[in-house]
Amino acid sequence: MNTVKGSFYVLLQSFKKQIIIFWCILFSIILFSVFLANFSGLNISIAISIAVPVYIFYGIMAAKLLNKTLPYFLKLGLSRLQYLFNVGIFFISWSLVGAIVIACTHKIITNVANIFIIHPVLLINNSPSFIQMFTFDTVILFFFLTSGLLLNVVFYRLGILGGYSFIGLLVLIPIVTITFKWYTPLFDLLSNTSTFTLLSSLVVFSVLLYSIITMAIRNASVNPA
Repeated sequence: MNTVKGSFYVLLQSFKKQIIIFWCILFSIILFSVFLANFSGLNISIAISIAVPVYIFYGIMAAKLLNKTLPYFLKLGLSRLQYLFNVGIFFISWSLVGAIVIACTHKIITNVANIFIIHPVLLINNSPSFIQMFTFDTVILFFFLTSGLLLNVVFYRLGILGGYSFIGLLVLIPIVTITFKWYTPLFDLLSNTSTFTLLSSLVVFSVLLYSIITMAIRNASVNPA
């Protein structure tokens, strides 16, 4: 337990500055939008997104995790499996906290006139409850954290060339999908699938990604490639 607490402290301190700056900027934009829509006299409506910037921020932070923390933890004597276990618990906790902040902020801003909040959950539910939004964001945030860490692993193990080749492959996938019109059956499948099934599938997929990350890191060097 002490190892987990110590790991949480180190991980939070590693990103403390970025976390504070991000949330300050995001809430400043939200407050400015509220002021502009209701007190500026311009008589306008503003659409903003709270969740999407958080998703992207989480992914970016996870993509820097190994380089900032793995060598330090290994020098302290933790094994790679212990490190990944603690990171996994941290990811779950970080996702829960982020989801609570998003859901609470969404709930507050929803009652403000002339402000429309864009949230991905609205694509599958026009009037989600607090619990539904919280659950949705928790799963999506964990997925973005895991995906960001996977990208970090590729760069860490294969270097810049391997990392950018991997990104190129990811970019190629939607291009091929659009070219051969594979998106139509995919869209139909998603449209006919329940929210619970979608989120459950995404959780399973995230766990599989984390298992791949664990196998890739087991023999990783202290220093990145």
